[in-house]
Amino acid sequence: MMIIKRQAGMTGIGWLTVLALIGFFVALGLTILPIQIESYKVSKALERLNSVPHITKKTKKEVVGLLLNQFSIDDVKSVKAEHIKYSKEKGVLTITVEYENRRSFIKPYDIVGVFKEELKVIER
Repeated sequence: MMIIKRQAGMTGIGWLTVLALIGFFVALGLTILPIQIESYKVSKALERLNSVPHITKKTKKEVVGLLLNQFSIDDVKSVKAEHIKYSKEKGVLTITVEYENRRSFIKPYDIVGVFKEELKVIER
């Protein structure tokens, strides 16, 4: 009797498919990661405002200036002054940052992150 051995393993097309999938997910991760890092920087900048002395007595212009200065230091480019909302009610200062971060992925598709960060400070 003759025993026929079959070849095992992937073909060249199989390897190309696997490599293309790995490349796609690496590109996706490298596009999403800067969006998440910037979101983290925005939330940390808001938390730092909590430690500013007499923050509840500062004007909107002063608070926005402090935030924009921190964003400049942290290299946050997606947040502008018009994305920062400031309100004071019953001794509670609320600062809200609503913005979107758009990154080009594969032409013509973009990846968009929509974020809303909020800080409430009670007057001391």
